[in-house]
Amino acid sequence: MDEITPHNAFTPAKEVQDIERFAGRISLLDDIAAALQSDGAQIVLYGQRGIGKSSVARVLSQIAINDKIAIARLSTPPHTKLEYLPILITCDDSVSNIDKLLIRLLTDDSALASWLPFKVVERKYVGEGGAKIGIKVVELSGRISESITERTVEVDADIHTTFINACRSIVGSGVAKHGLLIIIDEFDRISDKTGIASILKALGPEDVMFALVGVAGNITELIADHESVGRQLTDGTIVVPPMTKDDLGEIISRAMSALDGKYEFELGAIEWITSIAKGHPFYVHLVGKHALLRAISQKTNIVTKDIARDALADIAFKGSAPIQEATYKKAVGHSYVRERILKGFAERDDQEIYTTDLYGDLAKELKVDPSAISVYVGQLASEKYGSVITKIRDRYYQFNDSLFKAYAAARPYERKTGDKDEDA
Repeated sequence: MDEITPHNAFTPAKEVQDIERFAGRISLLDDIAAALQSDGAQIVLYGQRGIGKSSVARVLSQIAINDKIAIARLSTPPHTKLEYLPILITCDDSVSNIDKLLIRLLTDDSALASWLPFKVVERKYVGEGGAKIGIKVVELSGRISESITERTVEVDADIHTTFINACRSIVGSGVAKHGLLIIIDEFDRISDKTGIASILKALGPEDVMFALVGVAGNITELIADHESVGRQLTDGTIVVPPMTKDDLGEIISRAMSALDGKYEFELGAIEWITSIAKGHPFYVHLVGKHALLRAISQKTNIVTKDIARDALADIAFKGSAPIQEATYKKAVGHSYVRERILKGFAERDDQEIYTTDLYGDLAKELKVDPSAISVYVGQLASEKYGSVITKIRDRYYQFNDSLFKAYAAARPYERKTGDKDEDA
């Protein structure tokens, strides 16, 4: 484990990988442990962006191997010693469909490749309808240097067959008592998920458990044909909710403990940071890190609320949260009125934002007709301004990204009252 310093006590740039730094979520971890003990179950972890799903996925892999520290976090220990072989991969833009996902699993040494008695090689060829993707299976017999025979899998469907047989081979080797656990993080990035249900159904009885992790508001968004595997998902569909303020505060206390108590966040700073985070651990890590470093630069070991506020301003104006900042600037443009309306929406705690009262309040504050507010709201929902909100039904809008919503609510104003609306 790397040495803990003020620069890495908080980790906004990556998921928490050390169970000692993982905060809260006891009930969620209990649900995961229960799913791991359910024969034939498949796991789906879904929720909003930036609420710690990837960190939860790492703890899932540790519970699956009966890691003592991870097991100690559970309120109810497993009824049996869990012994899975966990494999974890994270999808990126190159994994656009299930065939490419299976190829990644079969060819990546950090996935299944190093466990297989044969070698799988991706290949591209021209067939009916144009370019296609297939695999070549290299059968290994004897010592590799002495005897290698090859056969080519010609059609796309054989990718599925080869994958199923590969999983059966690994499970059949007896490498782990409870079988294989395949964790697919950022599963939502796969644009075409056709075929995943058939894979889940085929391998569920074979001691192969999947854990699909991704951004979604409901299971339908993550697995379109989930009804065909409803039985397998009965005990494994788990919503990852926003973190409570107490759990978010624990992130800070664990970071300070990792630094041997050399630094301290005053209560006001903790309450403010956990409040603006709105359930997203990302912001606790981001603001916590910058606030701690700012305090150290000011020759103090105590992070105050004022220091934390100044740190958030630095984050915005120095581009330390580039995705959120770019989205904010595109939405706001050169209009104070649009910025105020954006913040008015973002400050509402409800996921579905009722506009009637909000329009009236904003119109009164800005001294404009309520119909003008509607025009600006339409802009915020348009592609030109980033489509940051969406109308879900009459008089109700919601943010397309809850992580951005929290940022928009907390970020200092870009423009000042009375600034000319140049692009309104």
